[in-house]
Amino acid sequence: MIRAVIIALFIISLAVVFVLYFRPLYYLDIHLFHLDQASGRDAATVRRNYDVLCDYLFFWNRGALALPDFAMSEHGRIHFADCKRIFDVVQILCLVSGILTLLGALRRKHTSGCLKIAGILTIVIPAALGILAFLRWEDLFVTFHTLLFRNNYWLFDPRTDPVILILPDGFFFQCAVVIILIVLTGGIFCLWRAYRKAGRRRRR
Repeated sequence: MIRAVIIALFIISLAVVFVLYFRPLYYLDIHLFHLDQASGRDAATVRRNYDVLCDYLFFWNRGALALPDFAMSEHGRIHFADCKRIFDVVQILCLVSGILTLLGALRRKHTSGCLKIAGILTIVIPAALGILAFLRWEDLFVTFHTLLFRNNYWLFDPRTDPVILILPDGFFFQCAVVIILIVLTGGIFCLWRAYRKAGRRRRR
């Protein structure tokens, strides 16, 4: 059971880290959501500031956040610092669970039962969240922030934190969809591997 949970955590955290690192999705949204017009900056400026924000969220970056073209309030800085702490934990979790998953695979410790449980976990959880995301995205978005943050600094005022103008809800919804799809793919792969392992064992 512990190995199954580790595999599930790896798949989920890997999906989150992938979306954090996969910048082309946002670059596409600059044009899709007309973020240059919404923010009053050109597309290259929007892209540059998003890149700075992503670099800040990477685990190895220990510097302070300084957006080159957007002013930030103290509450905005605190919120992004809170986000960084969360992403740091996710990236560490991805690394540790990934190493443990790889070691288990090399030592052939992942039994069909282990993979089956991992597959079920990584399908049921995102499937439930996916349904909520499609039916009640705004409620899920608010609940998510309420659970993760101890303040309401995530409620940005565009007059003091204009960076919110280039971070639309639609982009976060897309990120959630990509994460869910990756996790579901990982769960299906685990179930397929469990089926293959069980089949080989029955033929012996």
